[in-house]
Amino acid sequence: MLSLAIWWCGILLEALLLFRGLKGKFVPQYPNFYIYVLSLFLTDGLLYVAYVFRPEIYRNWVWYPGFLVLFLGWGIVLEVFRHVFSRYAGVEKFARVGGFFVLGAMVLFAVAYPVVSPNESTAHNLYIRLQRDFLTVQAIILFLLLQLIYYYRIELGRNLKGMILGYGQCVAVTLSAIALEAHIGAKFESSWILVQQLSYLASLVIWLIGLWSYCPDPPPDATIGSDGNYSALASRTRDMVSAAGTQLIKVERL
Repeated sequence: MLSLAIWWCGILLEALLLFRGLKGKFVPQYPNFYIYVLSLFLTDGLLYVAYVFRPEIYRNWVWYPGFLVLFLGWGIVLEVFRHVFSRYAGVEKFARVGGFFVLGAMVLFAVAYPVVSPNESTAHNLYIRLQRDFLTVQAIILFLLLQLIYYYRIELGRNLKGMILGYGQCVAVTLSAIALEAHIGAKFESSWILVQQLSYLASLVIWLIGLWSYCPDPPPDATIGSDGNYSALASRTRDMVSAAGTQLIKVERL
């Protein structure tokens, strides 16, 4: 019953988040983020209908919408890049291209994994594997991005802070839950599902507070735009994407 209550609350919060974005007319400012929220709203709603009226369809298809949501979650990372480096076109372009490169590598892995390991390629196993890999790379990139923000004192608006905090805590909690489930075993599975549900609900609340109204990012510190700092910023961004790519290769070998 608790899981169903969390499910209902999640759908309501997703609908409210979309409503506020549409009412405030700032959905175009964060298109990737709202596409992600819309995908969550549609998949949660459709799966709930299937769960109530056609349980057999729900059991057979419950994992498949997760792949779409997982891929679209990368859009939030790209959205953050776009806004944080919006006034540094070269850095933003490099981060965007690097982000798409990493995403492409993950998609290629998702396609190749069932061929390489056919005995482990059920929808459930593939989803758990991809979820771990995707979120590990995203966690590394978000951590390094926060270092850049702190080092260069880049000011963020309330919208972007809420976006990063909500998604970041969900990624961190999910990875921790996956690690615990792998260590403890099947007896942790029910707790793992509940932890993920509560974490996702917390993310929706954080997003709703952070994106209740449109708050643009404040202008950057003028000193950041100097040639020396700009070059350093570009160099650190290259290192960040390179580190993510290296970690991707390590994770896929596990």
